[in-house]
Formats: sequence, structure tokens, C-alpha cells
Amino acid sequence: MANNKKEAKIKKKEGKIILVLGCKGGCGQSFISNCIANYLSMNSDKNILMIDFNIGKMDSRSIYKIREENIRTIFDIRNISDNISENLIKKIVINLNNSLNVIFPPLYFDGLKDVSAKNIAKIFKTLREIFDIILLDCPLILVLKDKDVFITDLIDKLFLISLPDFVSLANMNIIINHFEGSFDYLNPQILINKYNAKPSISFSALNTIIKYPVEYFVPFDKDIERLYLEKGPASIFKYNLRITRDLANIGINLIKELF
Repeated sequence: MANNKKEAKIKKKEGKIILVLGCKGGCGQSFISNCIANYLSMNSDKNILMIDFNIGKMDSRSIYKIREENIRTIFDIRNISDNISENLIKKIVINLNNSLNVIFPPLYFDGLKDVSAKNIAKIFKTLREIFDIILLDCPLILVLKDKDVFITDLIDKLFLISLPDFVSLANMNIIINHFEGSFDYLNPQILINKYNAKPSISFSALNTIIKYPVEYFVPFDKDIERLYLEKGPASIFKYNLRITRDLANIGINLIKELF
């Protein structure tokens, strides 16, 4: 293991699971997820876990400078009983220098078919007992794939990420339709990312297109994006810019709502 990985902190407490979904690739779903997770880990007393479900992707390993490919993941836990030990969970969690805990995705698809959504649900149950806030960066296809386990039964909060263009917003409406029956208790929040980038739709036109009110607008900043990629998500909060203030505000409001 690399020197910047330490054993995950373990404590008994019922946690909250937040699902972050994007309307399409490149909308900033992973960027928003990682930035919020890092802000919370540095600026709250909560035990934060970030789970990357982007199977076959190196993105999270790259931004956190994790060089090893053979890191254990959720999909390495097999033959699951009703009670999963904390020691087993420790084996798949990496604790970074800023106290953020991360579960990385597998890089290869071999053996993934042997892991059912029911087993994932059991793992989530144990994770709730260990961590205060669990952020899921999860592609929509994984959310919709299994008919035996409904994702809405596993999560407490939903963030929907979109770009400010017609295609992205049309996709967002499809996602809203899928989750609409669960809106009362999930209290979903829509975030428009890169609202200052072109092509974009005006603020006044947004509410005529999207079926649900927009809660947050996050601007595009090329310098922050480069810093995020080169130095990691935690590094961006050293700067008092509109984008970092907006991301921090999301984290602050999340703590107030959930706790």
C-alpha cells in the first residue's frame, strides 16, 4: 500500500447515504461528488466515505494519486452473511491524508456478475453503522439494472447533476420521472454544473424545461478544474472563489439537512 493510505477509522453510528447521479457523461458527477466529500472530510466532525462505482475507470485513482491497481473493492466481498464484520469492511476502505475514506471501483469486469444487488445492500447496511455520510458516485445504468433491490430503499438523499444544455436537461427529466415516486422522502436537489459555459440555457428558461426546481448552480473554472486533476479535490478549497464557495455551501447545507 502507498504511504498516504491509513487504516480507516471505525465507529458505531447510523449513517446517511447520498446518491449523486449525472444526466450524461461529462456532466461533472464525479467532480461534484469528490469535491463535496473532500470538503466535508476537512470541515466537519463527520466520518465521510466516498464510494466510486465507475467500474473500469481510473479517474478516482488518478486524482488521489493511487498507483496500485489491485486494491480491494466492494465486489471482492463474496459469500456475504447477514452480519458483515467491520474488519472485512476495513480491507476495502482506503483512508487518505485528509481523513476522507474512499472505496475505489474495480478496473476489470471479471467476476462482477457473481455479486448481486442484494449483497451490495447488505454491505451498505454495515457501512451505515461505520460512517456518518456515504456519497455514492454511481452511473445511472447501475442504479436501474437490478429489479430485486430498489436503489431508493438504500439511500437517504439524491443529488441530480446536469449541464445547462437541451440534451442534458432532457435526460434529467427522464431521471426525474424514474425517481418521482420517491421524491417526498429523498428530497432530491438538482445542480446545474458549468452554468456559465456555452452552449447554455438562460436561467429563466430552465424552470420551463426541468420538471423540478433547480437548487444549485456551479460555474466552470478552468484553473480549478486543472488544480482538481493535478493536486486533488481537497486542494481547490484553499482558494476563495465563486466555484469553491458554491461547493462549500452545498456541503454545509447537506450537514444541516441530514443532522
